[in-house]
Amino acid sequence: MANKKDYYKILGVDKKASQDEIKKAYRKLVKKYHPDVNDADDAEKKFKEVQEAYEVLSDETKRKAYDQYGHAGTAGFGGQGDPYSGFNGYTQGAPFDMGDIFNTFFGGNTSGFDFGFGGQRGRQQEVRGSDVRYKIRLDFDEAVKGGTFKLNIERDVRCSKCKGTGSETGETKVCPKCGGSGRIQNIQRTILGSISVNSVCDECDGTGEIPEEKCSKCGGSGTEVERKEERIKVPAGAYDGMILRFKGGGNAGPKGAPSGDLYIEVEVEPSKEFERRGNDLYSEVEIPIYTAVLGGDIKVNTPYGKVTLKIPKATEGGSIFRIKGKGMSVLGNEDEKGDLYVKTNLEVPKRVSRKERKLWEELKKIS
Repeated sequence: MANKKDYYKILGVDKKASQDEIKKAYRKLVKKYHPDVNDADDAEKKFKEVQEAYEVLSDETKRKAYDQYGHAGTAGFGGQGDPYSGFNGYTQGAPFDMGDIFNTFFGGNTSGFDFGFGGQRGRQQEVRGSDVRYKIRLDFDEAVKGGTFKLNIERDVRCSKCKGTGSETGETKVCPKCGGSGRIQNIQRTILGSISVNSVCDECDGTGEIPEEKCSKCGGSGTEVERKEERIKVPAGAYDGMILRFKGGGNAGPKGAPSGDLYIEVEVEPSKEFERRGNDLYSEVEIPIYTAVLGGDIKVNTPYGKVTLKIPKATEGGSIFRIKGKGMSVLGNEDEKGDLYVKTNLEVPKRVSRKERKLWEELKKIS
């Protein structure tokens, strides 16, 4: 991740660029570097870099996370365990989306299409279920510690009667529309020349087969709707706008095909006491003037409880002290934490007794 290039530099735009400027730069570069129109050795690599940069900067939530945390802000994080019905936990790397470039040329939703430029035949893709997206809202303390949280999720699962086959009898036959290939081919002309567009057969959903007799429960789709309370694992140190991907947690694919993924966007309520900057936290505390002058120990709040902070004598107002290891957990490594920076403000008494006033006047004379 440390070797990744700056997304703004990849697209050649300023950090304050508008979405229109980002999209314009993206469209120009994908046309320039597409492997079917650019045979340079590094064209494919640059093409993928442009796609990745646009996938992040075109999404305001991801862009905000990238601006604040860099490449780490756009990634899921690996983990063990079984947080969601056998899913493989978090998958490293930001989700990769090819959709927008083809929408540029064809318009609308091109999900399920393969593209071959210059008359080349496209490679058939595996049919899979659609992704499912939800949001989960945590307070600041929950984000600090992470944990497992309950979330009501609705998704398509394999039909319990036909076991996902879509067939009442369990038997299938060759699809008459595509002849068993699962694909339907069309030729379209674009600014890049003739393009062979291989779309998924809408009759058999790309499987090449249809039920001999459609299942009476699912109507031949092989899926049924499930509404269930699931337990979602969120890592310690989660930040506002973080996207978690659970592989295979989305809708089941048609007729037994693989499931899509589950995406959970984490919303974190701001803390009234701490300000987060990356993995570090910042707070303020008032100290009596006599402590600032003479020095002493004070109690300071951290997300993990109170700690003692030693104030040296002659401390000026606005001084900042670092408390090591009391910041946010580093994502992917809960044993490593950022630091807490505490700014000291002088506590000036609004009311003083006669005795206190007399002491202050005597101190003034001495000074």
